[in-house]
Amino acid sequence: MKQLFSKMVRRVIRHRWWWAGILLFATVTGAYQTAQNLRVDNSVSIWFLEDNPGYQSYLKFQHERGSDEIVIAMLEVEDALDSTHLKSLRALHQQADTLPGVHATFSLANAQYPIYSNRRLYYRPLFPSGRTPSQVSQLLEQLPAIRHQLIGPEGKHLFFYAQLDPTDKLESKRNEIVSHLEMVIEEHLPGALISGQPILNEAFNASIYEESTFFAVATTLVIFALLFLLLPHWYYIPIAVVSVAVPISVLMGVMTSLGYSLNLISMLIPTILMVYSVSDSVHIINIFHQEAGKHPQEVRITLIEKALLYSLKPCFYTTATTVIGYLALTLSPLPAFRVMGLFTFLGMVVAFVLVYLITAIGFSCLPQVPVAGTRAGTRLKHFQTRFIRNAVNHINGWTTHHARLIIGIAAVLALLGIGSVSRLEVNTDSLHLLGEGQAKADLFAIEKVLGGNARFQINIAHRQDSSMLNRATLDRLDTFQAFVEEHPQLATPVSILNFRDFLESRSSPLSVFSPANAADILSQPPVDRNAFFSPVAEDQSALSISANVKELETKALEQLLAAIRANFQQHFDPARYELSVHGFLALFAQLNTFILQTQLWSFGTAFILAFGILFYFVGDWKVSLLVMLPNLLPILLTGTVMSLGGIALEAANAMLAPIMLGVAMDDTIHLLHSYKSYRKQGLTRVRALDQGLHYTGGALLATTIALVCGFLVVGASGVLSVQTFGLLCAFTVAIALVSDVIVLPAVLKEIKD
Repeated sequence: MKQLFSKMVRRVIRHRWWWAGILLFATVTGAYQTAQNLRVDNSVSIWFLEDNPGYQSYLKFQHERGSDEIVIAMLEVEDALDSTHLKSLRALHQQADTLPGVHATFSLANAQYPIYSNRRLYYRPLFPSGRTPSQVSQLLEQLPAIRHQLIGPEGKHLFFYAQLDPTDKLESKRNEIVSHLEMVIEEHLPGALISGQPILNEAFNASIYEESTFFAVATTLVIFALLFLLLPHWYYIPIAVVSVAVPISVLMGVMTSLGYSLNLISMLIPTILMVYSVSDSVHIINIFHQEAGKHPQEVRITLIEKALLYSLKPCFYTTATTVIGYLALTLSPLPAFRVMGLFTFLGMVVAFVLVYLITAIGFSCLPQVPVAGTRAGTRLKHFQTRFIRNAVNHINGWTTHHARLIIGIAAVLALLGIGSVSRLEVNTDSLHLLGEGQAKADLFAIEKVLGGNARFQINIAHRQDSSMLNRATLDRLDTFQAFVEEHPQLATPVSILNFRDFLESRSSPLSVFSPANAADILSQPPVDRNAFFSPVAEDQSALSISANVKELETKALEQLLAAIRANFQQHFDPARYELSVHGFLALFAQLNTFILQTQLWSFGTAFILAFGILFYFVGDWKVSLLVMLPNLLPILLTGTVMSLGGIALEAANAMLAPIMLGVAMDDTIHLLHSYKSYRKQGLTRVRALDQGLHYTGGALLATTIALVCGFLVVGASGVLSVQTFGLLCAFTVAIALVSDVIVLPAVLKEIKD
């Protein structure tokens, strides 16, 4: 094996310029592909597989009954019924209706109301030329829900709605469609606030792009600082930088070329790869520099072989333990996590191979092997030889004399952690995914007036496809809609009942329209009807209520949906009628279930793989189980912090447990590898552990510093969910180091030979 590895190293060095050319070509090609194909997509499709029944039902309802991809514009005015505003709205309709991707528009300028004449239903303009504002106001008073959505509760706002194509037709061109629509709205309604699900989606995308740029710059600066402090000489900095840059460029080029986009989860991939790549690079460079200092007369190629060979085994196993957490994410039911897990796994494997290739070429191209360190390097060496040595001596003393106490404290903390984890709330707040800015401010302002920003489409269908337009069914729907009107999280529900009540209120005592025959009259197909919302299915087998709903947490959405279902069952026989609630937020409520599944499947898989690696090292399954305690303890303590801090398990941090288990295993593998080496030399268990910690202490600290700094960059995010994930990861990594250097030796020292 050693001979084969030496031959490979020598071949690489012999043809180093060819390899350098290949790496340069791959890097440039990857960067070009990334620049050409990179796009940001945080739409609903990243959270749901295409064959997900809920997602398919959502799309089907959009195509058949109207999309909830609705842009809302709100302009504050003195008098919404002023004719000047009407002219602006009509000009806006004329231009917006011609835009690609816009299915229909709705405002005071094109709103219609029903009339019954000659045994037919007709829809006529609410505000035609010649009708006075006072007449329009009287009509709107009889349609309070419509009035609320057109001019607000006090008539001081103008609303314009643009319904876009269904989600599956919209996603590939969403940015272009929304951008053009915003420009048109701002041209005709200057100063209008704009929101709605498509706008929020693009705001999510903009946040992700800004965050990705910030992470790239900040992580690069952090890495340069770490390299300056951790490397023994500045000569090695270009080698380390190239070792970090090439894998990221190659991976992002492949990822974007295959059509994958950045989203809330995958935007973390470059930062994570930077941090892990620099750890391996620093480890190899330090070994090479040490060998060069010990053997200054050694041939360069021999030094390179030794450095690469000595570092191969520990770097391989630490990479293996790290990637298991990301590999486990591919089992998640959420596409965003699957993509994150797959490409981070591939990126780390590619980075591991390329780091060895690049360092071999870089070492061979050095004009000379530096023997004197930089002043920063000298200070670091002094720090390592004094502070770390003293700290390790103290730690070794504690773990030898107080092993049982340490194990007892760890066990108590683990039990508290288990209790805390069992009480963790699964709850994603969609507003935590959006950074502070104009989009969030506009959202809150519009929700304050309308009572909601998104659309819930409550659909009640007859299971035998019979007509729902009969008096008994409409009476039950009336009672059910009253519940919707009174619910604090729903606002301004609209259904066929609103038009029925309007027609009844305008009918004379002798009119043909009356409660007795309302259902028969409403069953007649209307003429000249606005297709913005369809309250009745074409075959009349389903009725719908459209209501505004605020941006809510997934837990609140689950409770809202449960309340809707419970009230439905009170008024409709579930054996005859079927309830379905559609809209993005109704679909978003399913996220809690998927997050829980992600935790169970991915963490379970990561645990099994991690235990397998430990068992390979230790050779005893009982000891391996005991050694898992220090690796589980950081995750359990993080769960305690989340529970005490009221931090819910949500979309961004759902991948924390499997990833951190793999990271925690890195330090364990390093220490166990060193411990086994000293045991083979005949040292006792206690002595081997003490010496092993002395040997690995500096490396463990350097790796932890790199990881903590990398995740603190993520913790500086302006998106609350991403910020929380970064800070929790930094905390877990720091605790993992403490657990591995204190709890792990204490556990091993208590095991009898």
